[in-house]
Amino acid sequence: MKNDDIKYRDIKTTALFSALWTAIELSIGTLLHASKIPFRGTILTIIAIILITISRSFVNYKGSIIAISSVTATLKLVTLPGFNITPFFAIFIEGLIGEIVFSLFSYSRLTSIINGSLTLLYTLIHSLIMQGVFFGFGIYKVYLGIINKIGKEMNYNGEISYLVVSLIILSYLILGAFAGWFGWKTAKRAKEILQENPT
Repeated sequence: MKNDDIKYRDIKTTALFSALWTAIELSIGTLLHASKIPFRGTILTIIAIILITISRSFVNYKGSIIAISSVTATLKLVTLPGFNITPFFAIFIEGLIGEIVFSLFSYSRLTSIINGSLTLLYTLIHSLIMQGVFFGFGIYKVYLGIINKIGKEMNYNGEISYLVVSLIILSYLILGAFAGWFGWKTAKRAKEILQENPT
């Protein structure tokens, strides 16, 4: 009977986080994409990292993050105008990365930080791949050429694009790590509050 109660509670919590993630994607996500602001995908991924980290703290069975991300990705797919498969794969893979990290290693502050860094780095790679698919892979040479041209105007000798790309990757890793840490910290504090005020 006790195991049945735990399973039922896990199912309810999984559904709750799925609904929350979907609501964020359909509300904040829609507003961000409509606004056309830069790095809107990165902003959504940071929110997803925090949500994934918190959810794993409350629903710690194997496959929970896959279940949450699959529901969110599917609902995102069916509610978008037209048939845009890109957000579906992005959300699903974000969940897959979290599931792999937290399944291979125990849930902790360190694994939350690692998951955050890897997930946000994936967002950068995903964005670059999609731009290559839609605009042709020659777009990368255009980007590097623009960066190097700016570097020459700043009297920088050499390929400044290598430095810029390295800094971008490092910034994504750090920002993702912070999002993972924040999610872990938030989950920890939420559990402390629930223990202090049991319902």
